[in-house]
Amino acid sequence: MFFFLPVFFILFFYAWWRFRYVFPRKYRYPGALLFTLCFAAVFFQRAVSNDFISVPLAVIGSFATVFLTNWVIFCIFWDSYLGIRRLRGKRKLANKSLRMRKEPFFASAVATLTLAFFLIGWPLNSGYKMVNIKQTLSTTPKKTLRIAVFSDIHFDALFAKSKLERIVDSLRILRPDAIFFVGDLADISASKLQERGFDSLFKQINAPLGFYIVTGNHESFGQGLEWLRDFDNVNILLDDTKCNDFFCVTGRLDHQYARRHTAGRIPLTKLMPANSSVPWFLLDHQPRGLDSGDTDLTRKPDFAFSGHTHAGQFFPVTILIKLMWPLSYGLGKIDDIPWFVTSGIGQWGPPVRIGSKSELVLFLFE
Repeated sequence: MFFFLPVFFILFFYAWWRFRYVFPRKYRYPGALLFTLCFAAVFFQRAVSNDFISVPLAVIGSFATVFLTNWVIFCIFWDSYLGIRRLRGKRKLANKSLRMRKEPFFASAVATLTLAFFLIGWPLNSGYKMVNIKQTLSTTPKKTLRIAVFSDIHFDALFAKSKLERIVDSLRILRPDAIFFVGDLADISASKLQERGFDSLFKQINAPLGFYIVTGNHESFGQGLEWLRDFDNVNILLDDTKCNDFFCVTGRLDHQYARRHTAGRIPLTKLMPANSSVPWFLLDHQPRGLDSGDTDLTRKPDFAFSGHTHAGQFFPVTILIKLMWPLSYGLGKIDDIPWFVTSGIGQWGPPVRIGSKSELVLFLFE
């Protein structure tokens, strides 16, 4: 996070600086301010309770987010091309180009590409794929465990109630023994969640061995956790371990949530279950692996689950995300622990999926 924020602000300033030249000289700075406000709308909409205002803000902010991403990529390639021309002695032509006489055309092309992303990616985001994975564990379970895993719903102004209805129906059809939700539930207030009828649907999610939820980084500033506290069907794991006859599950506080609300995360050594005869699952929103204080574990979790990355959600972030995380999606190992990172079932910001898919995963542990 400390590395990402400075890079983000540098890239945003770069995109803003270049976007000024889309407009005639006397409108450059008002145009650049409009560019900034359009992108900021994706954050402003969270504080607005009126759907008549929040929904348009969410749409504008989502469009600006995808546009910004593609605009930065285009500007980097364009500036690289101009730099090569200057090095080859074609300085005059390069300087004319640098005056951005073609910039309005380029901005229109990127806006058209962004519109295409929405026309293709919005329908892909509204659905989700069902994934089945068979997995063996180092601690053999007493029976085959059917565990459903999903993450990163990100309830917001653009999240359709019909999608949650389909999720509830899918979980009912799958009939899992247990359900794990790995963080980032909501980006709108608890009152808005109730108004949209999400609570009546979410309360229908049940499994014989429990429905377990951990915090994500968005729980550090959202109200999703407060919304869940009165739900009888939910086991909220806040650096806590719960066991039953068939498995133990530990839910870690998200790193950002822990920094904002507590003194830090409890070492995993203190959360390690006493019962070693059943599999031990770990839920940790961000796939960072073990903390520095977890080196003295006498037993590692049999399997761990994370979300957070969205598998990049839309191109070209789908490529960049692989550079940011050692395991950005799918099955792998982190700190010698079998680990699965889901792409999530919702979205943050733009309701668009290009190069990734929303998913609901059913694990069969044998």
